Amino acid sequence: MAGRAGISAVLLATVVACGDSEGGGETTAGNDEAGNPFEGESIDFVVPYDPGGGYDTYARLIAPYLGDCLGARVTVLNEPGAGGILATNQTASSPADGTRIQILDMIGVSAAQIAGSEGVNFDLGEFSWIGRIAAPPLVVLTDGDGDMTSFQGLADASEAQFVATGLGGSEYIAAAVLSQAYEIPSTIATGFPGSPDATNTVIAGDADAHVMPYDSVLRFFESGDGAPAAVLSDELPQYMPEAPLIGEFEPQSENGQELVDQLITLADTGRAVGAPPGVPEDRLAALRDGFACAMENEELVAEFDTQERPVDFLGGEEYAQLVDEVLDPTAEFRTVVEESF
Repeated sequence: MAGRAGISAVLLATVVACGDSEGGGETTAGNDEAGNPFEGESIDFVVPYDPGGGYDTYARLIAPYLGDCLGARVTVLNEPGAGGILATNQTASSPADGTRIQILDMIGVSAAQIAGSEGVNFDLGEFSWIGRIAAPPLVVLTDGDGDMTSFQGLADASEAQFVATGLGGSEYIAAAVLSQAYEIPSTIATGFPGSPDATNTVIAGDADAHVMPYDSVLRFFESGDGAPAAVLSDELPQYMPEAPLIGEFEPQSENGQELVDQLITLADTGRAVGAPPGVPEDRLAALRDGFACAMENEELVAEFDTQERPVDFLGGEEYAQLVDEVLDPTAEFRTVVEESF
């Protein structure tokens, strides 16, 4: 399947407190003959959601280490609105000096761009990509005690009901793509206040399936309340209980397999860090080196482990190629995404 990178997993549990982060450590990635372009500067690390969530936690874990590696002050700013679209628009139009960087939910914003969603005023293909933090595979969760616990059961059903928080979200898009790829007669129930509410509907037996990043629903598999019907990956991530991989279930058509492959590639974009388009080469190289320096720091790795955060680092240059691949889908995949908004 296309667009893969190896998965190292450490899983989600708790949330760290909010607060600014200052650099100033002795390890600076940008110290070379040309000098460190960010030495003593201030960098805003934007989170497009409210404080306290998973993306906010990632940013606040990474910020002090990134500051140390760049010799800069890195301050986390929360700019919620429109599912991340507002902050991403702001980043796209900000000065291209590397002093504003952003963590992005790339499944959501990539799908919004592919669909030409209203309010999207950015081109992710033009962003200055710094690197990927994590890309947890999607998993199809079903009721652990229900009649339709297996993916084959879903595929063979006369009608299956998926759940999602709303149109345009990764849950909705994944359900729509799988339904078309496997020719599953289905409906997608929406309007839940949040993903946990949607998942609980499946656990209660009032719906059939919810497609989510595995780290967000792992606890349901461990408790036996939910069953992993299929993991959308070519290998099980670490800590994941034994579960079937999506490759065990072959769509009836070649087009169906292409839809599944492109959904997995879209999920591979994961949680990434980018900067405005046009950041000068020397400053972008320093940001990429600093990000790699931070992500490879043993103390940060230990913090990810303590916080049970998935990690699947990918460098900026490689990640930019993945984004270009995602933004050039087949006509059929584009149609499914457009109809999900």
